[in-house]
Amino acid sequence: MKRTLRLLAPYFAVGIFWCVFSNAWLAILAYHAQILFWSRGERSRLRLRVGTQRRSAPSGIAKPGRTIFLALPAALAGPLLYVLLPYMTHTDLSVWLADYRLTGPWFLLMIPYFAFFHTTLEQISWNRLREETPLAHPFFAGYHMLVLYSLLTVPWLLVCLAVLGSASVIWQQMTKRSGSLAFAIVSHVLADLGIIIAAYLRLRQ
Repeated sequence: MKRTLRLLAPYFAVGIFWCVFSNAWLAILAYHAQILFWSRGERSRLRLRVGTQRRSAPSGIAKPGRTIFLALPAALAGPLLYVLLPYMTHTDLSVWLADYRLTGPWFLLMIPYFAFFHTTLEQISWNRLREETPLAHPFFAGYHMLVLYSLLTVPWLLVCLAVLGSASVIWQQMTKRSGSLAFAIVSHVLADLGIIIAAYLRLRQ
């Protein structure tokens, strides 16, 4: 039951606060509140598990320089989105963001929050779920479709679904190989930071 509720956490948050109340900040904060709630008492166990993985990890993979190098392709998400965005959407980006109350200082504040805090917290949460069930991959990719369906055309929604599901699998494999969440977090940060900056630059045009 607990695992199911953890898998459904973003669906509850997005379904209520994004789809019904059209408020991006309430949606992401409700999602993070659930992650923190379900993480109670697990911090020490997570530290022990990661520490054990590191001792058995292949030499060199978890080094900071190598982690950043391996994660660099994720930075391509921003430039690709910047080029492709006009062909991906069925709604004007500025109108879409305004519909979900992401304008002015609220959007600027979302850039660091989404790119750094959100990605780190999400990776910690979904790493545990990936260890427990392969359903974590489609569930992780699927909740993003609730956010994007009002912006992207159907073909691009399917592309995003496939990319996010594949990214989840890659993050799991790299975490297992290195014994560290560093690769998953760094690549996720690079991707999301690039995406939100690309959106910001498109808005400035």
